[in-house]
Amino acid sequence: MRTNEERAGLIHKRTAEIKRERQKRNQRALDAICIAACLILVVGIGSFMPGWTAGVPGGEVHHASSAASLVGSHAALGYILMGLMAFLLGVCVTVLLYRLHRRNERKQRENLDDEL
Repeated sequence: MRTNEERAGLIHKRTAEIKRERQKRNQRALDAICIAACLILVVGIGSFMPGWTAGVPGGEVHHASSAASLVGSHAALGYILMGLMAFLLGVCVTVLLYRLHRRNERKQRENLDDEL
């Protein structure tokens, strides 16, 4: 027969396991949503790119300095849009790497706790 302290310890241990499982499930759902959003963004940009290149005067880009004008009728708008997209990509990569780092730290702590 178990004592009340042993029962309380088992309850706390099971509660912690349930919380970890819930966090893992939420993390997987968030990862899936982020992956889907990125795929939609890439496919969307890829599907609109032929229409954008058709709007370029002459139909061709003759030099690299007019590459940003593919997304707008004015070069300045294209550069602003490209800069914004590059910034958002940088933010996404930074958040992804931060989350991976935190996840690795959590796994290391769990492994240490399990060993003790």
